[in-house]
Amino acid sequence: MPELPLSSHQLQTFDGWKRAKDAMPPPALYPGNRADLGPTMRSNRAVDLVQDAAADCSVVAGLCSGLARTERGHASIMPQVLHPYDSANNRPIMSQNGKYVLRLFFNGCYRKVLIDDRLPVSKTERTLHVLDRKNPALLWPALIEKAYLKVRGGYVFPGSNPSTDLLILSGWIPEHVFLADDSTGPNALWQRVFNGFRYGDVLVTMGTGQMSNRVERELGLAGQHAYAVLDMKEEDEHKFLLLKNPWCEGTSWRGTLPRSSSMQNVATMGSGTTDDALVSASSGSFPRPQEQHAPGIFWIDLNNVLQHFESIYLNWNPGLFSHRQDIHFAWDLSDPVKRGSPGNFVNHPQFAFSCKGGGPVWLLLCRHFSDISENSDDPDKLQSIIANDLSGHISIYVYDREGRRVYISDGPLERGPYVDSPQTLLRTETVPGVTYTVVVSEQDLSPSLHGFSLSTFASSTIELDHVLERYNFQASIDAAWTAASSGGNANQPTYSRNPQFCLVIRDRTPIALLLETLSPQVHVHVKLVHGKGRRIQSINRRDIIIDSGDYRRMSALAETRLDDLEAGTYTIICSSFEAGQQADFTLRVDSLVQTQLRLLPPEHAGRLPIKFADACFHSGQNKLAAPLQPKRMIRMSVVARFVKAYPAGSMMNEPVRTRSPLRVSIEIGRGPMRQIIVASDGGEYSDAETGVRTEDVDLWPETLKRNDMWLVLDRLGGPATGGEETFTVEILCDGVVGDALSVGMWRGWED
Repeated sequence: MPELPLSSHQLQTFDGWKRAKDAMPPPALYPGNRADLGPTMRSNRAVDLVQDAAADCSVVAGLCSGLARTERGHASIMPQVLHPYDSANNRPIMSQNGKYVLRLFFNGCYRKVLIDDRLPVSKTERTLHVLDRKNPALLWPALIEKAYLKVRGGYVFPGSNPSTDLLILSGWIPEHVFLADDSTGPNALWQRVFNGFRYGDVLVTMGTGQMSNRVERELGLAGQHAYAVLDMKEEDEHKFLLLKNPWCEGTSWRGTLPRSSSMQNVATMGSGTTDDALVSASSGSFPRPQEQHAPGIFWIDLNNVLQHFESIYLNWNPGLFSHRQDIHFAWDLSDPVKRGSPGNFVNHPQFAFSCKGGGPVWLLLCRHFSDISENSDDPDKLQSIIANDLSGHISIYVYDREGRRVYISDGPLERGPYVDSPQTLLRTETVPGVTYTVVVSEQDLSPSLHGFSLSTFASSTIELDHVLERYNFQASIDAAWTAASSGGNANQPTYSRNPQFCLVIRDRTPIALLLETLSPQVHVHVKLVHGKGRRIQSINRRDIIIDSGDYRRMSALAETRLDDLEAGTYTIICSSFEAGQQADFTLRVDSLVQTQLRLLPPEHAGRLPIKFADACFHSGQNKLAAPLQPKRMIRMSVVARFVKAYPAGSMMNEPVRTRSPLRVSIEIGRGPMRQIIVASDGGEYSDAETGVRTEDVDLWPETLKRNDMWLVLDRLGGPATGGEETFTVEILCDGVVGDALSVGMWRGWED
């Protein structure tokens, strides 16, 4: 069998691979004649496992927690892991040919892992594999460690967390509890874990965060280190945990413990060891002052755990649940477009699940590790693969969506934290007969193909399948907000410049509009309106069919919920919150029938925007006009937008945002006999933020033979308005001013 790689630090003391008979107990610890020495599979003393030169404190802590469960009288999980095994005497046995088979839960299923009994031997007293400090010849812990490290890349293993390791070693369900999370209730957490611990249904380990050297010395704790929980006790209002530091030179807790009548001497307990003390601790009575624990084993109270530890890792017995369903899938994150923006879930893996009897359902998402078999001889590439497996974060969301696809992340029933662990667990409550949607999410995973397993656990029948698709057809189009077309939100006077689309629907259908940009600073919005597929210049509330609500970072969804959309031709408006933001985007339309989607020409397409002189109303003046003279047949429209206002009598130094309703028209003649050729908003006055504008109109010189032509601005001045007001006026024309159209100066106007 190929040799497993070692780290550069381990290679400094490495003395070769040796068969178990020459490696156990370690030669550096027992030099000289080894005639009566050799490996063993049994120990008459309490097993005290420690790590030394290997960076696998999480693995050793996990093994210690499993051993502690057995020492408390619960059934051993060993028969399910290591073979050959003597079931009659309940212990592993030595293989005659030096080959061993281990059953490990890896990448979503149980796998057979074959190893031999060769172990890395050190030139010094530093051991390169796990060791029983009380019986250095005990072999089976080193075999389990070797099998685990084989599937994780070798002794170069950079570290993990104990719940991940115990999932692989035992198949027990991992749960990562962040102690700093505001949602973590210490008392509720303690009661849940303590009850499971008493029945042997949970293995408990813990981890510290970063600590300074000074804090480590003061507390006797190691930073970024895993600890095994050997026992849990309650006395009065105090809660205590018996921890084991798996490092061979590990220190013990030096902090204080709460004082009570029967625990007043607990804080003075230090290092040292007797088997009786360990048995006493496991039997239910707190040790007396004269009883000492093995080095690195100590009691600590829950309050100090909450203060100085970062995480509690739990592995629950899957036998707690009578029903389980698994589904395995791949997720290709190599394409940034398909990967999508944060909060856009439309292309994320999604599944429908229901629980016949309702009640608690546990959802376990496991990210698969990469296949290292072809790269085990290349240390650099192996390190890169391992680092890639440990990068990024994953999470689970649950929605009450009848098992249908979720488009954006808003409104989950439950959601888990984003964790950098290879797995995450979400516990949720379900209602009988209700189908839910579960969405897998990620942050910063490498742009490659990733494998996952989703497992569900419950006390009654579970149905787990791929998500139901509501829509049969998709249409999408790529576009952009440019300097000319980024009009901003609907309160901006330039809103009408935003990209607009014509949507043609041939038959009645529900519909979903998804707008997405990959520019993280852009907040977006999509709106479907009655526009007959033409560009919309101004919008009334009654024109809006559906919209995406508040502006949302990078993606927005508008969807018909209750009523289907009638067949017809509609207009879609896509906007960013701020005017002037430039970004590419994609508009996607999902429906039950085929649709046609096309980008409408921009507002100025085929027209020359002609900025006319500002129109300034003086106090008490409500109508202005300017003469128009077409020199050839032209098509044009007029836009007037509010600029500023000063109330009547103000000294022009207190501008207000209140504006008068305005109407723009093109008229022939004046007085009662005048003819209105076109007027904004069908002749109605409007104070819209986007301004007022006329429809397109054709003008020709022959019209002037009947009378003069005027561009007229008419405002409704009231008590709150009627002061000084200024409006910009823009003419959109298919000709050049001077050549095709002549425009005069503004003047006061009375009918």
